[in-house]
Amino acid sequence: NLSEEINSLTNLANAENKEVREIQYFEFNPNEIDLELWVLLGFSEKQAQSIIKYREKGGYFYKKEDAFIHMCKVACGVDSQVVGEQEIFGQFKSAYRTADDLGIIKNRLRQYVDKTLEISKKIRSSTKIGINPLSVSGLALNLVRKIFENPENQNVLIVGGGEMAKLIIESLYKSGIKNINAINRSIKVINISDTFNVIPMPLSHAHKALEDADIVIASATTAVPRNIESEIKELEQVYLFSIDDIEKITKDNFGERLAEAEKASNLIVNEVLVAEKEINNKFKRNNIRKELRELLNSMSSKEISTFKTKIVNNENITDLILIKAKEIGASDSIRDIQLIDDHAIKEIMKGLIKDA
Repeated sequence: NLSEEINSLTNLANAENKEVREIQYFEFNPNEIDLELWVLLGFSEKQAQSIIKYREKGGYFYKKEDAFIHMCKVACGVDSQVVGEQEIFGQFKSAYRTADDLGIIKNRLRQYVDKTLEISKKIRSSTKIGINPLSVSGLALNLVRKIFENPENQNVLIVGGGEMAKLIIESLYKSGIKNINAINRSIKVINISDTFNVIPMPLSHAHKALEDADIVIASATTAVPRNIESEIKELEQVYLFSIDDIEKITKDNFGERLAEAEKASNLIVNEVLVAEKEINNKFKRNNIRKELRELLNSMSSKEISTFKTKIVNNENITDLILIKAKEIGASDSIRDIQLIDDHAIKEIMKGLIKDA
């Protein structure tokens, strides 16, 4: 009958609901388990699919200490797409500011990010991970500095007007080299900043431009196989570096950077261990200060006076605090007090009593 059918449907629904809500606990690697196992852990199928998509796009899960190490490696360029690149540190700080403006950065995460910035600066100054450039623009600047004692006094001619030419001009300009001209087939303004740009001369001015130049950097892509004849290097007081030379320097520099990156990785692990301890101790102290303030508020004037006397006489107050905490039923929340030096506890209590 209808009543039995309704009961059967109700029992079936309850059974299905019970099956859905039954969560299983087991050891797992979040970077490897499939959708079915995520559901078994209590996630909805939609949530599990989102996690799978996150991993497919390159997302990765780290344990707390591993996440801290990874954050430091990214910020100082060890785990950057280009090993040791300088720009990543600025990008990291920019991302931090954006997240902070959005209200995403909470107190504990802020402590870790601030330590990451501190560690990254230390790694940069104690290793040579970013010393030798890998980009063409960076290498060009490096070569100019090696050849000329005062490169900012030299006249530079850029052959070309594309993206590479712009990057080279930017690199030179930021280093203080301002006497820069360019020649190119098409005349289009190369904007470097609000106050500096380069307008290329037409190719018909090439002869005069070459006569006036101390440094010529050819970045045009139309010449095959070379923009400049290799015989040029036979001329007296002329240095010629071809793209082949640049590639060799890049490989050498990359090898040096990898060696420095390994050194930096080891330093980061050690720095993280120290920083992790500092952060945990700071939060423990803050939590204990909060608990002690609540404990102090529950004390009588006579009890507070007893604490003052013991602090002045440099007597142990930890045991007395634990006894008082037990009296008011707060012994569990304040048990971490035993992990902190009694002198530190005295200083905290002294400050709290003074402010009371």
